[in-house]
Amino acid sequence: MYKYICDLAQGHIETDDDELVFDALKHNDIKHACQAIREVKTGEVEFQHLTLRFGARGEQSVYQFTLSTHMQYCLDLFSLYLALRQTQFQLEAFHPDLISNVVVPVHIEALLWPAGSHLLKQMMQFHSSSFQHVIPSLQGDDILCLHERVLPLAEQLKENAYALWFELSTIQVHFEHITKFEPDMLKLSATIEDKQQQQNLLPLARFLRSQRYAWVAGRVASQTELNRYRLLGASHYFGYFSDIPTSLSFKSFEEE
Repeated sequence: MYKYICDLAQGHIETDDDELVFDALKHNDIKHACQAIREVKTGEVEFQHLTLRFGARGEQSVYQFTLSTHMQYCLDLFSLYLALRQTQFQLEAFHPDLISNVVVPVHIEALLWPAGSHLLKQMMQFHSSSFQHVIPSLQGDDILCLHERVLPLAEQLKENAYALWFELSTIQVHFEHITKFEPDMLKLSATIEDKQQQQNLLPLARFLRSQRYAWVAGRVASQTELNRYRLLGASHYFGYFSDIPTSLSFKSFEEE
């Protein structure tokens, strides 16, 4: 799978940043940053949130660069692959009940893309035990309106993954369509450091209250922010004020 993703990325280099990120991918310099998702009430860790980082100390997000659409899709597929690798390692080392299920943000279009759809089917067919501990957290906006395309994917993921989440952000317009796919949980990606950001959050806050979904507050930067999200009804959270992301990597993918 690793070679498949590398070949796919190499064939979709369009920008200088694409070239930079592909070079890091090829040399195994991209790591997964793993961060605990905790229950709001107890502070207990229930999930792990994984995103891609690279750099000498794994301090840079790969998504801060100007990447072409298909290169972003390749990185999403690589994220799922790394989540499978981590879960497989944990299954070999620990009892399944002791494993934290892994949340992986991924664009809906990356999994509807023929190359992404093919790799997803391979993951679910040949790595089903590991995939059962993965939680895809789907990102999208306009694509949410294409119910007939997204619903089969959502049903497929529900059947094979631990759970299915959808992401909410203040830049979304069509977030209300998420209800059609009956997610297990929502993940809010927003900041509320100033009044404008708080104002932008209001439509999402009203949506969350009306639908009564369990939801995760992401990017929580302070105890004050956590208290605000708690009042809004968040059941879980993650953020830099409580847990610094831990970078993970695997030394070689040559055998994959």
